[in-house]
Amino acid sequence: MPAIKGFLSEVPAGLVPLTIWPYDEVGTTGTAKAEIVQLFPDITPFATPKPERLIARILQIASNEGDIVLDCFLGSGTTAAVAHKMGRRWVGIEREQSTVETYALPRLAKVARGEDLGGVTDSAGWERGGGFRVLNVAASMFEADAGLVFLGESMTNGRLAEGTAAQLGFEYEADPPFAGRKGRTRLAVVDGVVNEAVVRLIVSALGERERVVVCGTGIDTDARPVLRELRPGSTLRKIPAALLDEYRSSRQLRLDLTGAGGPVEATDGQTAVVEVTG
Repeated sequence: MPAIKGFLSEVPAGLVPLTIWPYDEVGTTGTAKAEIVQLFPDITPFATPKPERLIARILQIASNEGDIVLDCFLGSGTTAAVAHKMGRRWVGIEREQSTVETYALPRLAKVARGEDLGGVTDSAGWERGGGFRVLNVAASMFEADAGLVFLGESMTNGRLAEGTAAQLGFEYEADPPFAGRKGRTRLAVVDGVVNEAVVRLIVSALGERERVVVCGTGIDTDARPVLRELRPGSTLRKIPAALLDEYRSSRQLRLDLTGAGGPVEATDGQTAVVEVTG
């Protein structure tokens, strides 16, 4: 059989990772809880923490300095903390606000300030620096009903839709996912990015001989040819800037600058902790 010949000069330095990682190298659940207790002696330890040495081993194998590490289940913030100490950028997502406020935020603030002396701090050569932002992600723009997926009412109705209909000469008609009508042409207004998936959902709701003008606060250029192909004569456009500015200025935004590196807390939904370099 054909085979690739490898030369010693081409072999990367170091050892190939072993399949089994002994506890004395990567720690245990007990090690992880001890790390949490050291950080927060007055708080009940997080139920399922991971030892920092275990996460460091994974990140060492799977990433390089400067890469972005994504943790979809932030929990006590171990992955984000280790990524920060190892010079990686990171994004952490957690749905429980209490978990973020009790464990992740205080822990990551201590890491940034150089007050976390445990875990892999010494082996990573970490001292202090960097920062992060806290963002609350808005509710999904999609809703499901009887196995079908629709644009949520919050994305297709309200002041923005009514104002856009008036601006473009449509009669305002709240009939999700549509917000207006002009003869056989329907108007769909999306408070978000209009991409291929959104276009397909909107077109699926059209009558047989109807066309649509889709307006969004953001436009994915790949969606334009899809709309033209699915329903010839239909158009995709961005909401007029003047109207969008007026709409945005009327919304109540809450910004709360706190913690190390200037974290920012915004509107309702899931909480994502996002590291910013510098």
